[in-house]
Amino acid sequence: MVSTQEERGFSLDELVMAVREAFASRGFTEILQFVLRCVDEAVTVGCLSGTRLWRPSPCCVAPRLGLHGWYERRFRTTLGEVHLRCHRLRCAACGKTAVPLREFMDWERYRSKTGELERTVADVVCDQSYRRTSGHFDEIGLVPVPKSTAHRWVMESECDEGPPGTEDVAQLFADGTGFKRRPDATRNNRGEVRVALGVTKQGKIEPFGAWSGKSWEEIGAEIRSRLTNEAGKARTVEFGASDGEPALANLMADLANQSQRCHWHMARDLGYTMWEEKAGKTERRIAAKRLAGILKVELPAEDFERVKDEEKTELRERIETSEGELRRLAEELRGKGYGKAAGHIESASRRLFTYAKFWLRTGVVTPRVTSWIERVMREIGRRIKKIGFGWSEAGAAKVTRILLRRLDAEGWSAYWKKKLRLEGRVLFQVLSVTGACSN
Repeated sequence: MVSTQEERGFSLDELVMAVREAFASRGFTEILQFVLRCVDEAVTVGCLSGTRLWRPSPCCVAPRLGLHGWYERRFRTTLGEVHLRCHRLRCAACGKTAVPLREFMDWERYRSKTGELERTVADVVCDQSYRRTSGHFDEIGLVPVPKSTAHRWVMESECDEGPPGTEDVAQLFADGTGFKRRPDATRNNRGEVRVALGVTKQGKIEPFGAWSGKSWEEIGAEIRSRLTNEAGKARTVEFGASDGEPALANLMADLANQSQRCHWHMARDLGYTMWEEKAGKTERRIAAKRLAGILKVELPAEDFERVKDEEKTELRERIETSEGELRRLAEELRGKGYGKAAGHIESASRRLFTYAKFWLRTGVVTPRVTSWIERVMREIGRRIKKIGFGWSEAGAAKVTRILLRRLDAEGWSAYWKKKLRLEGRVLFQVLSVTGACSN
C-alpha cells in the first residue's frame, strides 16, 4: 500500500472517506482475488500431488492430471467486480479438462454474480424501483448493476418459490389488488395481482402464492396442490376469510371447513352495488350504516371456559336476530328496486356470522374482517402501484411472491443460508495492522 501526506494538513473526515473509497474501489476486490489465488494454488497442487484429502470428480478409470492453461472469469459481488484467473487441468488419459477451484467451490459453469449479490438485489427491489435500485448501488459504492440486469436477475431467481408446508392450516386468507400493467393491442393497462396466505396452527406464515392473469378457479387448483403433503394426504384448512368477491368467497367455502365473509368489505361493497343501481348518496350511506350495525356481533372478552351458558345463549339469540334483520334489509332494498344490492346481502348472509358460530362450537377466535391480509395488500400495493407501473403480469406476480416470502423473516433467512451454503467453514480475520512511519 502506498500513501502520500499533504504537508498543509487535512481533515479526519476526508481521510476516512478517502480510505473508504480506496477500499471500495480496489481494496476489497484485491483481497478477495488474492484469497482466491491462494486457494487455487493449494487445491491445484493437491490435485497434482495427491496430498490433499479433497479430490476432483474422477474423469476416467486411471486419470493423469497435468496443467493445461488458465480459466478466466469475471463476476459481480457486493465487494465489486472480481477478475478471476485460475488453473485448468487436463487428463492425459482421456483428454477431459477440469477447473479444480470451480469444482472445489461448487460454482455454476457460467456464473456471472454471487448469490449474496442476488439476495441484496432482491431485498432492495422489494422496497424501491429497479431504476432506483441501480442508482442505490452506485451511491453506496457497490458494483454497478443496470436496471435491466437487476430485472433479469430477479426474474431468474428462485427465491420466491417456497417449499409446500406440511402442517394443517388454521386460517387461510385471500385477496387481490390492481396495478398498472403494460398494455398491448388486445388489452388495457388494468391488471390485478391475487394473493393467498395461510397461517398454520403453530402461528407460522405460509405464502401459497401470488398470481396475475389467472381466475380464482385456476388459483384454487394450485392452492389444492400445495395443500397436499409429500405422502399425498390433503392438509386441513380450518378457517378461510375473504372479501366479497363471489368467485373468491366460493373458493374459500370450497377449500376451508369454515368460511367467513369480511364485514368491512360487505358494508363497503353494498354502497358500491347501490351506486351501480343509481341510488342516492344519502340512501347509500344509510343502508351501509344499517348493515354495519347489524353485523356488529361481539364475542365475549373472557376465555371460552369462563363464559356462562346464559351468555352463550344470548349470543346465539343475537346471531338469529341479526340474520333476521339481514333478511328484512334485503327485502326492503328489493322493494325499492335495488335487486342487485338485495342479492348481494342474501348471497353473503350464510357466511357473515361464521366466526361467532365457530367460537360457540370450539372456543377458537377467528377473524371477521380481513384486516391482517389488508395490511399485507397495502404493502404489496405500495410496491406495485406507487413505486412501479407498466408491469408485465409475470413481473408483478414475481415481486409480490418475494414480498410474501419476506413476511416469514426466519424462513427467508433460512432459504438464503442454504442457497449460499453458509456452513461456518470460512474464518477471515484481520489480526493486526502494523507498520512504521517516518518523516
